[in-house]
Amino acid sequence: MKTKSLLLSVFFFAFVAQAFSQSQTGTLKVFSELYGITVYLDENKQDNFQEISKIPVGTHYVRIVDKEGNKVYGQVVTIAKDQVTTILIEAPKNVIQPKEKAVDQVVEKPAENKNVGQDQNKTGTLKIFSELTGIIVYLDENKQGDDIRQINNVPVGSHYLKVLKDGISIFGELVTVSENNVTSILVKNDGQVAEKIMDGKVKEREEYGNSKVDVLFASNSVTTTKGANTLFPGYYGYYGYSKSVSNTTQVADFKIIQGGVKEISDIGLAQLAENQAILKRNAADNAKQTHLANTGAILFTGCLLIGGTVFADMLVKKPFLHKVGTTAPGWEIGTATGCILGGVIGYAMVMGSDKIRPAHYYNVDDAAKDAQAYNRKLKQKLGLPESYDMNK
Repeated sequence: MKTKSLLLSVFFFAFVAQAFSQSQTGTLKVFSELYGITVYLDENKQDNFQEISKIPVGTHYVRIVDKEGNKVYGQVVTIAKDQVTTILIEAPKNVIQPKEKAVDQVVEKPAENKNVGQDQNKTGTLKIFSELTGIIVYLDENKQGDDIRQINNVPVGSHYLKVLKDGISIFGELVTVSENNVTSILVKNDGQVAEKIMDGKVKEREEYGNSKVDVLFASNSVTTTKGANTLFPGYYGYYGYSKSVSNTTQVADFKIIQGGVKEISDIGLAQLAENQAILKRNAADNAKQTHLANTGAILFTGCLLIGGTVFADMLVKKPFLHKVGTTAPGWEIGTATGCILGGVIGYAMVMGSDKIRPAHYYNVDDAAKDAQAYNRKLKQKLGLPESYDMNK
């Protein structure tokens, strides 16, 4: 009987202890610079890992995997009563590591997994100084606004501050806010921040590379030879004679290349650069070409029909334009001669219409200026700095 009572007492105290421990809980917050992470607490998947509340006090195992399923964190953390335990998952070190910190923090930040309470009744202020404009500020993954300079009534304790520029995270840190104090943050505009922004613009840089325009200048030597040459190389010398004269000249030209591989015409560049002067010149030349080709085609066709008929009458045994047995009258000979001349002129007009347009509407300097202007606008459209690709 005593044994049974002892067992009941043990179970009772164990139940009371378990109930008491479960009534003592804390909170775990996980912040990450990586996208698509999954958080497991004691191997239980957490949907809202930014704030996991009512966790029994004591030790727990936290495992975090990235979107590819690779483990990026696995540690035993301690949950204290009414305290907030924070974990920050930073981006891999091999992505971008500033030579010096892009952010100076006046208040010392807590170490990873440090328990920091957040009393809603005790608040402080977070002040942000930034050398960049157009930033977006997030506190605990809640957007605070654009170019925010101060956040008031922030509960004391640790918080995750994230700053975005052009959609790229340029800063993400755990910061500590103390009661009735101001925590100051400085976001620097250094070269490493610019590199981080550029590293995130993969699609924009690829589109720029496929669309940018380059003007390539080339100069070649062309040798022309005139005259007779019977020189023949023998074993001991040359036999024969030479009366030829050779002239070597330099021929300069340029090509307009888009995307590094595609050659485009002057008009293609003028359309991209919106050069209306060249486009109007080209439109006028096209009109002249069309008029000349149409006129020549009509003249050639008319002369062919009329001259062909007259020639047929002159060549057949039974002519149909003059009496049989008589020679061709003068008007037929004159008509045939005129049709031959007119046909030649019409053919020359059609074939020569292509020569109305010049080989280039640009000179190399103007082409380079328009290419630079187009590339500059393209970089503005894609959100790339003007200095991008300048040294390539």
